[in-house]
Amino acid sequence: NVDTTKNYIIGDSQTPLLDKNSTKARKIGDEGNESNLWKGGKGLSWLKDAVDKYPIESDVNSIIINIGTNGGFNSKEDVSGLVNSIKQKFPNAKLFAVKGSWGWGGNKDVTESKVNAYYDKFKSEGVEIIEPAIGSTENPHSNLPIYATIGAEIDRRLS
Repeated sequence: NVDTTKNYIIGDSQTPLLDKNSTKARKIGDEGNESNLWKGGKGLSWLKDAVDKYPIESDVNSIIINIGTNGGFNSKEDVSGLVNSIKQKFPNAKLFAVKGSWGWGGNKDVTESKVNAYYDKFKSEGVEIIEPAIGSTENPHSNLPIYATIGAEIDRRLS
């Protein structure tokens, strides 16, 4: 069994599904809350505030950021602020981002080009983008086949 304790997935409600489909990365804790750095319905500014309160962990190998969906992939969000906070708290971690989901709820009219522009901001901060995106779906909260694909890609990148 691979020790996955130091590859953390942080972000929104899609975090547990990424956790379930990756053998090498996991959420910090089962309950979605500030101290576990993930919670359903939350966006980037909430995650940055939670990271700011988190203790420094210098032995974390990687952080997989799963955020953007609940903010509607708003390019005005403080992406560089979030990335800088993560780099301060996890100084030795390699950073990855999973592109979220759209086509449902408040993101019904979101286009893939808007999503890509949002994650390009992460890329310009040195974050590696995991492909493919969770993508357009009616319900991102069921264990869709795409999560297995993304989980396998996370595991490949972490090896």
